[in-house]
Amino acid sequence: MRNPLKDTTLELLRRGYHFMDWQRAESGDPGAPARVRLRLLGTPALLVRGEAGVRLFYDTSAVKREGALPPLISGGLFGSGSVHGLDDEEHRARKALFIRAAMDDAAVAALLRDAEAEWNSHLDEVWLPGRTGSVYDAAVEVYGRSILRWAGVETDHETATRIAHDEAAIVDGFGVVGPAFLRSKWKRKTCDAWFTDVIRRARAGEIEPRPSSAFDLVLQHRDADGSALDDHTAAVELQNVIRPTIAVARYAAFLALAFHRHPEWRTRVAEEVAERGTPIDGEVAFAVADEVRRYYPFVPLLPGVARRDLKHEGAQVAEGERILIDVYGTTHDERHWDQPDAFDPTRFLGTGEMFAGYFIPQGGGTAETGHRCPGEKITAGLLALTAGVLAGLRATLPRQDLTYRMGRMPTMPRGGVVLSDVSRR
Repeated sequence: MRNPLKDTTLELLRRGYHFMDWQRAESGDPGAPARVRLRLLGTPALLVRGEAGVRLFYDTSAVKREGALPPLISGGLFGSGSVHGLDDEEHRARKALFIRAAMDDAAVAALLRDAEAEWNSHLDEVWLPGRTGSVYDAAVEVYGRSILRWAGVETDHETATRIAHDEAAIVDGFGVVGPAFLRSKWKRKTCDAWFTDVIRRARAGEIEPRPSSAFDLVLQHRDADGSALDDHTAAVELQNVIRPTIAVARYAAFLALAFHRHPEWRTRVAEEVAERGTPIDGEVAFAVADEVRRYYPFVPLLPGVARRDLKHEGAQVAEGERILIDVYGTTHDERHWDQPDAFDPTRFLGTGEMFAGYFIPQGGGTAETGHRCPGEKITAGLLALTAGVLAGLRATLPRQDLTYRMGRMPTMPRGGVVLSDVSRR
């Protein structure tokens, strides 16, 4: 049985996505499937999972975000002064910017059409005929160029590609001890400087963003106190529209791995695309995309801070203590999912499970009133589109290491899943 007074931060860094299951097993607590006490980052905390845990964690009257993440991590990943560390009216006012930017159906549809065209260009110019390439690298570039253009940030092809890879590096190293973390911090500074310059040039009248684009909305935004965002914060929040979209490339690599291991689903998506005449918005493709988001690891857990003394599933939480939602564990919770360790997109075909309170790869609650990611439509749409694109290819997987390290956060298949001898079906 684990010593409840022993800090487990190093175990989290060592075990990664397996940390939460290890913590539950070591606790000896019969209530551990729902919640377990631990000590993390030097202070007591409660780790929760499942639908009840989601309700607690995303109850904004009970849990706040300010001070939940150490600045070294939150500043590197989200940027200083970002929406992710705000609460209450400040959060609602800032969150409205992202809802306007990322949740409009017509705007999302336009992004998907642009991304489809970008995929076709990438295939023609880089992969065809018969060349070799990494799915992850391709998706970083396709998503990056598309989201920059869609957001109203106009730049040349080479610069857009570089920015895409820099933003991807920020995500790749934020939870890693070692060189990748240092690279993430360096790329954070590089990207902040580049986007701050773009913001200043726009405010000086040197460039004019497309009306109603994310860039334009960031410039026009007013916080709860009526003030405009300063140049640095505007640059941070513009990146918080762009970078999460580029990060979907990690899911794209897992999607390619899933098609390799479950070729029957690649066939079903290919048949759907052939029948519909488009890789966009296919029901089967969306089911595959949602199962990729559920099954494969991305976000391990998220922290909040108790606003007051609380009780959850028999466990006491004092005001100011951290509450951690086990994201990966909730999407693999046997209390909610039938055979959670099996890859099975049928669980999302006509079942409504994508709306379940325990499906939280992009957070829980609602985007409008809580902390759920407003870019979830974009994430699911891009991944479903990518399923359609990849299903339409003939390719071989050369000998490579397709494993991914569960001790690394975030993780993905080593090499990004390399395809060779690529051609269209």
